[in-house]
Amino acid sequence: MGRAMGFRDRFTAWLTGLGAETDSLPLLLNGLCTFLNAEDYAIHRCSLATETVHPQMTGMRHVWYREAVEIAPVNPAVLVERRQYRLGDALIDEIFFNSESQQSPQYKASPFYQIELHGELYETIAPPGSPQPFPLFDDLAHEGCTAYYGVTLKSFAGMLQKISLATSRGGGLEPRQVDDLRWALSLLTLHINTLIEFNIKTTLARVYLGRDPGERVSKGMIAAGNVISLGGAIWFSDLRGFTETSGRLSPEALIALLNEYFGTVVGPIYAAGGEVLKYIGDAVLAVFPEANFADGAAACHAALEAVAETERQLAALNARRGPDAGPPVAHGIGLHYGDTLYGNIGVIERLDFTVIGREVNVASRIEGMIKQLGHSPICSAAFVERAGVPAESLGSFALRGVAEPVELFRLASG
Repeated sequence: MGRAMGFRDRFTAWLTGLGAETDSLPLLLNGLCTFLNAEDYAIHRCSLATETVHPQMTGMRHVWYREAVEIAPVNPAVLVERRQYRLGDALIDEIFFNSESQQSPQYKASPFYQIELHGELYETIAPPGSPQPFPLFDDLAHEGCTAYYGVTLKSFAGMLQKISLATSRGGGLEPRQVDDLRWALSLLTLHINTLIEFNIKTTLARVYLGRDPGERVSKGMIAAGNVISLGGAIWFSDLRGFTETSGRLSPEALIALLNEYFGTVVGPIYAAGGEVLKYIGDAVLAVFPEANFADGAAACHAALEAVAETERQLAALNARRGPDAGPPVAHGIGLHYGDTLYGNIGVIERLDFTVIGREVNVASRIEGMIKQLGHSPICSAAFVERAGVPAESLGSFALRGVAEPVELFRLASG
């Protein structure tokens, strides 16, 4: 058996074995480069860039380094998020970009841009201090690299994907090695596509359903009637005067206002360990699951932390909007403690992952009492007792859709 066939057999065995078992792009890149270096490719750096589907970012890039190096800065104007992983001696730099990244001067001067234009690129890297075709090659030359190979990958979803590898092998890569590498990367695309489609699926489920519901749906909780119970502190809030506001604003301005408001609420809820389960018009339904905290009291205190931070952010929002923007943005919050039931409601042609149950209704009705009682937040006895915080009773009230009266409380100052 010839050397080329030997490499291809070994690569196929790796890809269908250890390669197929990897469940993330960083692990897949590390496995690929580890395999190639065992095959005399001397890979020093490998970079995978792909478009993605996400409300904040349009592309992501994973860069593998054979050993820890000083990470170069990225233009903050195009950066959404960045983090690093250590995998043995290797380092993975994971970067998420916004839509401006593909138009930046840095990208246009990179070899990745030439790969995008022409589909493939093989270039030798001159010794340090010599003229280079790309600014990146100056850094690679100082790191001992001798050649660079890159190619576009085939994506069945139509997204642009590119991969490049820089080698420190003396004399660069032989033509036989480039042929084998091109063949190997064409097969690797199959697993890359699977991982990217999985990432997109989980991202969409998380964005549209919430973190916990999205994870459950991604793992197969999609049958009609699948419902789970989640105990914890329940949050229900909505905007004050929304009906009047919606009548005087254009649709575009109204959507912008809603998004600004949701931005002040959702961030603090997630930061405190909560889970947004539903948007209902201008209202937010969230839960702070007891399972995520030491106990129910800690879940309630997390909800109160989110209340305090939301009020700070609302004040900052109103300061930014200024006196000519109309009435200040204000909302009411109802807090309760109990079980929420959520899951798949509907028929197989159209399911909704929604929230049901008595305790959710109680939280909603508590919030509905804010205008009458003139306080926010208003808490149920169940919440106050579980939280163990000082509070003043406002009396017991008959809430619509709730069989027995519910005692409501306002929190003591501070």
